Amino acid sequence: MTVSAGGATPEDPGVGPFAELLGLKRSTMADGRSRFEVTVRREHMNPHGVVHGGVVYTLVDYAMGGAITSRLLLGERCATLEIKINYLAPVSEGRLAAEAWVVARTARIAVLEARVQADGDHPVALATGSFYIQTPRPMVDTG
Repeated sequence: MTVSAGGATPEDPGVGPFAELLGLKRSTMADGRSRFEVTVRREHMNPHGVVHGGVVYTLVDYAMGGAITSRLLLGERCATLEIKINYLAPVSEGRLAAEAWVVARTARIAVLEARVQADGDHPVALATGSFYIQTPRPMVDTG
């Protein structure tokens, strides 16, 4: 599946209302890779004036989800099992981008990696994650 930024279609469910609430934008999603970006806003800050770690984590989760979604077969869906993230530097302004890619995939599990950078070249976080892949269940005739 290859998609770029834009609205939802039957093949591409879009980013959903939570991403829209945070201002996350998908820039690419194809061939087991994905990139999501966000422009830092006042609402993203923690009480110490830096971007809340949850915003960075969410950006990574969306990027990883996009990367594995681009490799799903018709009818498959995915869900995050776990993400391990290392925060490298604080951010208080500018633009954050998370790039993620599929490292390995079996029938039920995918392992991914991601990097987050601020303003194009300043490392902010590194992450690994695993996602569960659910296959469609056959319809059972109860009649």
